[in-house]
Amino acid sequence: MNPGFFTRTYRVPHPRLKERWIEAVHLALERAFELIRADGFDLANASEDEITFKLEEKFMNRLIPDESSDLDLGFITNVTRESATANHDESSIGRKPDLVFHLNRSELCRSHNRVKDCLYAECKPVGRAHPLNRHYCAVGKKTSGIERFVCGAYASAMEQAIMIAFVRDGLQITTHLSSALATPEARAGLGEPSQLTCVIASSIPCQGLHLSTHQRLFPWQDGTIATPIDLYHSWHECN
Repeated sequence: MNPGFFTRTYRVPHPRLKERWIEAVHLALERAFELIRADGFDLANASEDEITFKLEEKFMNRLIPDESSDLDLGFITNVTRESATANHDESSIGRKPDLVFHLNRSELCRSHNRVKDCLYAECKPVGRAHPLNRHYCAVGKKTSGIERFVCGAYASAMEQAIMIAFVRDGLQITTHLSSALATPEARAGLGEPSQLTCVIASSIPCQGLHLSTHQRLFPWQDGTIATPIDLYHSWHECN
């Protein structure tokens, strides 16, 4: 037995995902919501857990198995909801991201920890009942929204992740989120977020895919400060 087997140090960060993969996830989310609406499901009154439960089901039973689809989701092995993962220093091994897209990159098995090789998603309702500064862009809680990626609770080994918003009450990503990220509190607590940039234009009832970059506030296990993380924002109408 290799004496170093149980003390292997995995490389970080993991290789970046191709941006077209993240775009494919966003477009698949659009289709998942179309399927959910077609089922007659009441998105306007559903809880966060009820919506993520439906999204997991649509990905696993409809979208990923569909070999006739024009969306190539072959880079995803499976999608799980609230599956436990570890934070950046493994002092907590019970973190539960809302959705985890497990990646099909077996070539990393000798160099990187494949358990952490995922596209992690944090899902949040946004609207009057769920103000951005209390949930999606909350600061000081370390248990909600963007902050989980900045403090290393989620996606600590990755350089990309996705925020999925369930939008109500007319909130707009290009105005409301832009303003929320520009507050002094968000600048200080959410890793000096960059200005939003558009990756995919909006299409009713989806507000497109946007990107912000955040400095991270934790060290990796070798003592070096983690590199910034790109957060993709995928907003979907749930009125």
